[in-house]
Amino acid sequence: MMAKIAPPMPTDQATPLAAAASLFAPGGPFATDRNPALLLGVVDEVVAANDAAGPLINLLGAPPQEFTAALQAARAGTSARLAALELPGGDGKTLSFDLSLLPCAGTMGGGVLLLARDISLERALRGALIDSRQRFKDLIEAAADFTWEVDADGAFAFVSGPLAMGYAPSELIGRKPQEFALAEDAGDAFAPTALGAHGGTEIWMRAEGDRPICLLVQGQPLAQDGPFRGARGLARDITAQKARETELAEARHRERLVVHLLRSLRRTIEPSAAIATALNTAIQAVGAEIGSVGRFAAGDGSSGDILENLGGHATPADPILIQAAMHAPEGVAISQDGQRIGLAFLCRHEGRKVGALLLWRDIARGDWLADDLFLLGELAEQLAVLIEQLKGHEQLQHLSTTDALTGLLNRRGFEGTLARSVERARHERRGGALIYVDLDNFKQINDRFGHAQGDAVLVATAEILRTQMRVRDPVGRLGGDEFVAWLEEVDRAEAVAKAEALQAAAKDLARFAPGCEKPLGFSIGIAMLRHDDSDSLDALMARADEAMYRIKHGGKGSYVVVD
Repeated sequence: MMAKIAPPMPTDQATPLAAAASLFAPGGPFATDRNPALLLGVVDEVVAANDAAGPLINLLGAPPQEFTAALQAARAGTSARLAALELPGGDGKTLSFDLSLLPCAGTMGGGVLLLARDISLERALRGALIDSRQRFKDLIEAAADFTWEVDADGAFAFVSGPLAMGYAPSELIGRKPQEFALAEDAGDAFAPTALGAHGGTEIWMRAEGDRPICLLVQGQPLAQDGPFRGARGLARDITAQKARETELAEARHRERLVVHLLRSLRRTIEPSAAIATALNTAIQAVGAEIGSVGRFAAGDGSSGDILENLGGHATPADPILIQAAMHAPEGVAISQDGQRIGLAFLCRHEGRKVGALLLWRDIARGDWLADDLFLLGELAEQLAVLIEQLKGHEQLQHLSTTDALTGLLNRRGFEGTLARSVERARHERRGGALIYVDLDNFKQINDRFGHAQGDAVLVATAEILRTQMRVRDPVGRLGGDEFVAWLEEVDRAEAVAKAEALQAAAKDLARFAPGCEKPLGFSIGIAMLRHDDSDSLDALMARADEAMYRIKHGGKGSYVVVD
């Protein structure tokens, strides 16, 4: 429908439509009205309008269905009203109007007077109020699980929220908070005298189903001319928060223990000492009585047999506990022997089971805690690395103290072993003999048959020494064709007998020198350890050198003893 502007109506035409149009004349009631007003003629032409009628004129250009129906009703002589009609205003804004359509003539086909009241501000204020109330409600719900109010007797008079401590509000009204308190004075946090300007009080309450929960209670007293008439406030369930705080505190405690452990290990360079340090740290950290670290016999730990106790004190129950850990998915086993409770952790390195950590403590201390298991799990990982480092350290030590050709101790390895053996023999007042063995006529083998044949002779000599000596007697190669052995707890006669046996066994070396004029054999120098404190390792070795000097310059193929 397009709005048509009617020509000015003759002032002498005293019709109802003309009378209505006069209301828009200068000084008329509608001329200065801030609300839109418009008069339509019988053919929908605009007979009169005030300055604010722009939105109504625009409405006539594209009338909605409900306006068309209301207009038809007004032309039929029935007043109509459209509430909260949204019309476009200036600056792209949308305005809200209550629109009244009044018939002018009161008969079919007469004009229609359109009067609009701008309710945009009223609607905006109402919307802002509703929004403010919703925001306040949202803030309350976000800040608390329920709101509460107690009367002057301290009983719940009001509780909001669908569930408060797991109860419906109706189940709490009339009951005092003390009925649900886990501690005697916990319910006093709802009392008017306990409330004030503070951050709230944390209390433990008994929720529905006897479930313990922690509430943060905040509120303020209600007073009227002096005496308290109750209190109201908020309560928030912080049980999960307290649990997280506890977990965080436990995590920090575990972190401090791990840092202490790692620092202790970093201060210890030698692997075996580091293993002892780690074990002592674990025993102290978890309150154990005894513990041990073992290394598996098989490289992958498949047998579960302990090859060597690397530190601590083993117990008869350890093998059972280790076997249980071997079959556990996580490699952790717990057992009891009646008085103590034991714990076994497998130590894995690159997927291989290389050892085990075992700890025992008094059964009165209770079960192992999660903190204990966490710390010992970290420790087991470090121990696995240390066990592998110890293995490498031992291999390096073996290489540094072993002659590569013969497999005997080299000079460094033998002298270290000899020093410990001599010191022990002196301390325990036992005898011993240091035997130097030198190959006779060895040079001709290298010159005539080559160094490969010479190496074979040296290897055969080493085998003779191993065969003739006891398992506990250390044997070494000092270099070239010089060998040495220490015989513990032997007297002069036993040392001489051993020298004669060696010279007899040396006859087997003839097979390496076919056609040689000078036979291969042994020159042997023997120095006997004295039974007095004045004798020393240096003096013993000097006497052995003297014995070898004598035999070399007095004729080969024999032996000399220096007492």
